[in-house]
Order: sequence, then structure tokens, then C-alpha cells
Amino acid sequence: MMPSTRKEALAGGYKRYFTGAACVRGHVADRRAKTGECLVCRAKHLVVWRKNNPESVKQHNTTQYVNHTEKIKTHVQKWAKENPAKVLTYTRAAQTKKRMRNPKWLTADEKWMIGQAYELAALRTKMFGFSWHVDHIIPLQGKTVSGLHTPYNLQVIPGTENVRKSNSFEVAA
Repeated sequence: MMPSTRKEALAGGYKRYFTGAACVRGHVADRRAKTGECLVCRAKHLVVWRKNNPESVKQHNTTQYVNHTEKIKTHVQKWAKENPAKVLTYTRAAQTKKRMRNPKWLTADEKWMIGQAYELAALRTKMFGFSWHVDHIIPLQGKTVSGLHTPYNLQVIPGTENVRKSNSFEVAA
């Protein structure tokens, strides 16, 4: 049973408690044992803060990814083992999207260049000891633009940069 006072929560090692009374903004919700803060107020505050500080959010997410790479990798592998049908569904969908963005007019040399980009990423990963990705400069399915899977739209970059970049495209000023 959840404690009803902050004192009980702290004494029992709980992270939350519920008084049943409204906070100063009128929310009847759990509160944080550490600060006594209403969780609804906290969530609203975080949404506003994230909207006003996108660079800090990106920096935090990148740092978390770098610091917890092994933990994330283990979690993903466990999930994939437990959900093989979902993995297959997502993999096939991604392959289909890429295939649809692969123009029929590509020459054999251009296809070879694409293969070389993936080999370079694998070689750099082995040499440097951290993940390198083949990134589409113009995303295959961006919000504002859509690129093609051609050698002229590929670059080999560190995995952390690719994750940070996500599906975005920045227009040069």
C-alpha cells in the first residue's frame, strides 16, 4: 500500500506517496517523496522545459546513449529475442522503404559504391572500437524532404551522431 505522507514514504524507501489532497494548482495526484512535488505539475513543467530547451534535451539524450550503450544493447537484444515476429515485421518494413527509395536508374558502379559505404562503416567500427553508421544525408522519409538511397546521399558517420541527427535535415543558410 502506498504511504499517505511524505515522512512515511521517505522512512519506507518509497519514491512516491498519495495524500488524497489537491496540490496548490488543484491536481489530486501522487507526489514525489524526495521533493513533495505533485507529479502532474512536474510532468507539465518538464514538457514546457523540453520545448524551450531542445539543445539541452539533445545533449542529454546523446550523453545517456553514450554512457549506457551496453545496457541499451543488452535490453534491445533481450526484447528482440522475446519478440521475433515484431522484429521481422519492422525489418521487412524498413527494407521495403529502402527498396522503394532505391532508383531503378542506378548503375552497377553506383551500387558498388553503396556497398563500399557499408564496408567502410564496418571497417571503422572494427578499427575505432565504436559504432559507425551509413547515414542518409537527406533522410529517406524526412518530415520536410525525402531523399533517395544513392551513393551521393550517403555518408559514414559515428553512430552517436547518426542517432542524434535522427530523421532530421538542416538546410544550409
